[in-house]
Amino acid sequence: MIKHYIFTLILAIITSLWEIQVEGSEGWAKQLPTFRINVFFRKLLGGKPLTGYHIFLLLLFIIVFHGLFINELGTWKVESNIFGLLCWFFVIEDVMWFIFNPHYTLKRFKSKHIEWHCRWFMGLPYSYWWGMIIGTILLLVGR
Repeated sequence: MIKHYIFTLILAIITSLWEIQVEGSEGWAKQLPTFRINVFFRKLLGGKPLTGYHIFLLLLFIIVFHGLFINELGTWKVESNIFGLLCWFFVIEDVMWFIFNPHYTLKRFKSKHIEWHCRWFMGLPYSYWWGMIIGTILLLVGR
């Protein structure tokens, strides 16, 4: 399983660097020509709209992470591991986006500088806490 954790970390770093090239200083696809669904999803995503960009990115990574377990698919434990890794992937990728992005860096990783993460707890956006908690539970269930 350690190789899956390493893969997740490396993929998150590479994806964050790619997303910086795509989004620049405007996170959450703010300036991208993509559709936005604002109604129900704003509450679910902590004030952020669901964008077409993020829908297709999520679908892509669901497929990528299923590819890690291609020879083992079909059990709840495997699915639990896949979605646990995905939760952690998105938390790590988002943190790396801020660390590597020259418009933010770790110095500006604060709620006053990041308008799309509306709710924070103990210095981190709520979505990170949910991702880490749910991801950890899923990985434990997948053991």
